[in-house]
Amino acid sequence: LSKPISAKEGNKLGLVDIVVSHEELLQVCRQWAVDIAIRLKPWMYSLRLTDKIGSISHAHEIIKAARQEANRVTPNMPQHQACLDAIEEGIIWGGYVGSLKVCIMFFHVLYIYGLVVYCVFSEAKLSKKMMLSSTSKGLIHIFFAQRATSKVPNVTDIGLKPRSIKKVGVIGGGLMGSGIATALLRSDIPVVLKEIDSTCLQKGLKMIEVNLESLVKKGAMSQDKMFEALSILKGVVDYSEFENVDMVIEAVMEKVPLKQTIFREIEKVCPPHCILATNTSSIDLHVVGAKTRSQDRIVGAHFF
Repeated sequence: LSKPISAKEGNKLGLVDIVVSHEELLQVCRQWAVDIAIRLKPWMYSLRLTDKIGSISHAHEIIKAARQEANRVTPNMPQHQACLDAIEEGIIWGGYVGSLKVCIMFFHVLYIYGLVVYCVFSEAKLSKKMMLSSTSKGLIHIFFAQRATSKVPNVTDIGLKPRSIKKVGVIGGGLMGSGIATALLRSDIPVVLKEIDSTCLQKGLKMIEVNLESLVKKGAMSQDKMFEALSILKGVVDYSEFENVDMVIEAVMEKVPLKQTIFREIEKVCPPHCILATNTSSIDLHVVGAKTRSQDRIVGAHFF
């Protein structure tokens, strides 16, 4: 459900008529408009297209499977079922009827198990139900809460600006630690990766390299950029390189004694301005820093 696709994929599926370069776009659009006007090309209404829809019984089977999948992946999300309601009505009674079924304030394209239906959601039958649902209220709350985080009293309103982060220490080179290090390197931030021994360290460094190589293969990073990123990565098995870091992100196992020990150690070697962050997903930050004198600079920095 709601899987993004590229323009080329959309073209193959029949959702996109043609894919052109940015330079050709205006010229091609003008020519298409002229061709339609003089009837060299047909005038097509998306809501009337049925070439991607099979039999009604087959469509019902696909809708049923999609409902089960939606309930499994995102239970208690009424908007997903409402989308499927609109698709089902559109298949049975036609695209226009389907487009009047739901109100979701924007255009949406759904591609479900080979079934493509273009739904233009407008104010109609299920709009009130959707807008008054707990899901809708939750999403509205998140929307405004995210924007509120950019307006912090006594910080943003008095012109304070964040200190620049020039180097970050990452403790733990496992799945999370290597991922965090990769994200930092992509932002051109030098990283010192610390592991318990040389064997674990080499594994962590290799994971970061693999992460960067995968980005190159996907076209999200150039080969030169990958080499630049690796050049600002350093691996260590002690805290000797933590004397000039601006931030430390701990990403080790969820064990309280281990984390407390680490924070007691880094407190001694890191500069006074250094932010001490933990990637914990379940342990209280007060507990993490209980054995330190730096509670005022210990923060949670959880990555996904």
